[in-house]
Amino acid sequence: MPALLTSVLTAGVVGLGAPAMAAGAAPTGTYALDSTAIWPGQTVTLTQSALADDDTEPAAIGRVINWGDGTAAQTAAAGETSWTHTYAAVGTFTVAVTLNDGTVEGPGTLTPAAVGVAAPTGNLGWQKSTIYTNTYVSGGVEHDYQVEGVFTPSALPATASQVWTEWGDGEFTLLREGSTSTQVPHYFEHGTFTPKVEFTNDKGKAARNASPLNVAYDKTAPRVAVKFPASPNKASSWTTVRGTASDAQAGVDYVSIILLKWTDAAGMYMYNFDTKKWFKYTGQALSSLPAGVEDRAPVTSAGAWASRSVAGLSKGWHFEIWPMAIDKVANWSSEDYFVPVWLAS
Repeated sequence: MPALLTSVLTAGVVGLGAPAMAAGAAPTGTYALDSTAIWPGQTVTLTQSALADDDTEPAAIGRVINWGDGTAAQTAAAGETSWTHTYAAVGTFTVAVTLNDGTVEGPGTLTPAAVGVAAPTGNLGWQKSTIYTNTYVSGGVEHDYQVEGVFTPSALPATASQVWTEWGDGEFTLLREGSTSTQVPHYFEHGTFTPKVEFTNDKGKAARNASPLNVAYDKTAPRVAVKFPASPNKASSWTTVRGTASDAQAGVDYVSIILLKWTDAAGMYMYNFDTKKWFKYTGQALSSLPAGVEDRAPVTSAGAWASRSVAGLSKGWHFEIWPMAIDKVANWSSEDYFVPVWLAS
């Protein structure tokens, strides 16, 4: 009997084992991002405003932050309530905080949670994306001329407090401080250049490369021609000398014009555009001649040029026009080109 009772009692104890404790609720936490729209290279701050659990002190709650950009998750230290993260690439990244009280795991509340990272807006182009230079020799060494390229950034972000360009030669220029577009000249030698443009706002700095500027060599001579009037042998037809000029690369800068007239009996004369008079030419060096013997005529966008007024031409003279086109990088048309005219009336 005692053995039987012992057996029954033992079985009862085993069958009535203590019930398991139920798991508590997941911890809760509230978080906010200080910005959801930034540029690459800028930083966001995540701030915790609340953290609680039904059976665990906040200091003991584990928090793991996933920034959504493929970088390693960040484990928060006890007592920390804010964290920063820098995004290097363009994209949309979802931030998440995972909470764990040692028994139950759950997500923190973060709305909105997506960070949009986009390059600063703006057109970072040039007035002309290809410009031309040339070379000159000094001290027996060939050098490049420096030529002006005009940077024309536009539609710059209004959220940028300042925009700077770093030209790559140690110089910097402020592009924007209140304006969203500008034109900035800078000098370059031969090569391809992509200046760096730096944008600044309250989240820090971001950079973009400008569109490439190609500075090519132009060693091609421009072309020039004299336009004949309806009656070219009539002296009164030449009160103004006109013509055309062209250059396929750097463009024509101006046309240099020298005028001569001569007869066998009278000899040769040169025209002074400043005094509007002819003077006897006896072979003097060009350096000793008055500056007015050369007229520098501008060239229109259509390629036309015209001299200043010419006086003192009359019947019976040989008239010679010596035009030379000079382009913007110091190439010039043939020195041997001239137009002879016999003034018959």
